Amino acid sequence: MSLIITPAEAAHKLTATEIWPHLWQGGVPPKGEGARRAGFGVVVFCAKEHQYTSRDYPGAAVIRAPLDDSGPPITELEWTIAQAAGIEVAKRLRAGTKCLVTCAQGINRSGLVNAVAIYDLTGIPGNRVIDIIRSRRPGALGNKSFVEKIRTLR
Repeated sequence: MSLIITPAEAAHKLTATEIWPHLWQGGVPPKGEGARRAGFGVVVFCAKEHQYTSRDYPGAAVIRAPLDDSGPPITELEWTIAQAAGIEVAKRLRAGTKCLVTCAQGINRSGLVNAVAIYDLTGIPGNRVIDIIRSRRPGALGNKSFVEKIRTLR
């Protein structure tokens, strides 16, 4: 199957990496049907500044998990949001749905949610999950506050 990208989409091509089978991590995809055409049944928006709806991504379910990565340590509310999103992603993966977890650059907030999802799926301890994500997406999880939270997953 070929994927047709409009000129507007070409300027904002999706850059994503498969972190775990059917679990992808990347920046915000172009609006439209591209995510569905690429096979994603779910798109997760983890950047508080990029919160879209299913109207923006026809054919894909949208999960919104507004998280901040501007410098302050992660709050307990944000950790709860990240955990809920990660558990929902794991549920969708168990059902066979291909998931794209995004944030502004596809590095920290998406990595946090993916870490929770992988932990929920496998029970692999947080330290090892960090290594898995970083090995597949270089530069990921540079936010020390997020890493500390992921390390609590045991």
